[in-house]
Amino acid sequence: MPGMDYLAPDAIERVLSQAEKSRQDTINLLRKLISYRTESQNPDNPDYLPQARACQDFISGFLKENGFAIDAWDATPLTFPGHPTIAASRKGTGGGRSVALNGHIDVVPAGGTSAWTVDPWAGEIKDGKLYGRGAADMKAGVASMLAAVKLLGDAGFRLKGDVLVHSVSDEEVVGFGTRECVERSPKMGAVICTEPSGLEIFPAEPGLEHVRIEVDGLETHAGNRYACIHAGGNAPGVNAIEKTIKLITAIQELERMWANKKSHPLLPAGFDTLLPGLIMGGPGGGKDGKLNMITNPGTVPGYCSVEYNIWYYPSETRDQIIRDFEGYVLDVAKCDDWLKDHPPRFTWNLRNVSFPPFDTQPDSPLIQTLVRSLGEVAVQPKISAFRAASDLAWYGEKGGSGAIFGPGRINECHSPNEFVEVEELISATKVLALTILNWCGFK
Repeated sequence: MPGMDYLAPDAIERVLSQAEKSRQDTINLLRKLISYRTESQNPDNPDYLPQARACQDFISGFLKENGFAIDAWDATPLTFPGHPTIAASRKGTGGGRSVALNGHIDVVPAGGTSAWTVDPWAGEIKDGKLYGRGAADMKAGVASMLAAVKLLGDAGFRLKGDVLVHSVSDEEVVGFGTRECVERSPKMGAVICTEPSGLEIFPAEPGLEHVRIEVDGLETHAGNRYACIHAGGNAPGVNAIEKTIKLITAIQELERMWANKKSHPLLPAGFDTLLPGLIMGGPGGGKDGKLNMITNPGTVPGYCSVEYNIWYYPSETRDQIIRDFEGYVLDVAKCDDWLKDHPPRFTWNLRNVSFPPFDTQPDSPLIQTLVRSLGEVAVQPKISAFRAASDLAWYGEKGGSGAIFGPGRINECHSPNEFVEVEELISATKVLALTILNWCGFK
């Protein structure tokens, strides 16, 4: 960018030259990471823990060889007894800004191999594409950040600022690994999460909440329904499913109102959606959103629950969303003779899903450094926002700038024949190295 302090041409050339010399090493590094079968979503998977430990041990060894001190532990258990976690740090010479690099090594299950045309764990290369489970999500990002810090040392640069590398193994199960990395690390000047962005820069991501609404009714025999709903009826029955439908219909109107009144410059219009994604109703009451008894529709249901996925904009807060959502639903309930005396109940943070938003201004120094670095590798810079939740969210509480930037595309994630373009992997490595060098400063 004109007028922006950036690297001198000779420093840029040293980085790009070293990246090309290290091209095959970077490719081999990704293939090595893919070879570990780190499928974290199945709690009955006997291979996850030994494979995750082996992968993190490999990363620890790689970082130690490149001057990093290693803090390793098992993050708070979720689907397994523990999730191997690394917070590595390399002190700078002083006087520079610090940066943290974040990635996860766990992957979703590869599924039946019949859906794959290649071995999902071999890192096979065909027509410029490197295939494998986690190739895009997000072992390519991890490989590029590891390769970037190594090539800077190999090129003889001594960074002034500290570099931190956070590698977790529980992102696909919405775990605590990155949260604990943030707690155990000093305040960072900037963070780059190398989730797949297709080499776009995402300085913002929305907030995400999962909430359950529970509604109580009053059970009675199905033969009494006519007396429950028609004039003159006096049977003591209230259908919890139908009362919940009233709320669902009203929440659709709230969704439209939010879409028309709110916006964010980097996210699509109407992105702040309210998705009813799971519903359960019937006789027998409820516990944790589930029926205690499921028989048949011969009883007027006395219980119903519906669970929502709520996206909200980076300019909003969790407290604001909870207040507005609950307030609206309770106001609707007051218009119903039954619900006003038996108001719905809310449970937030379902299954540990409660991601705060993240927002860095596009004209901030970090984002503009990424823009300039992309230009140096002949990639047209694009700035947008991540349209999902990521571990970047947990860095916001400590302040500082941040962005998602990495190789791979979201369209390839979680699918058979997952791949990353080899050139995208190399370009991401170059951009990260240039950005780290400019951000931290060097001697």
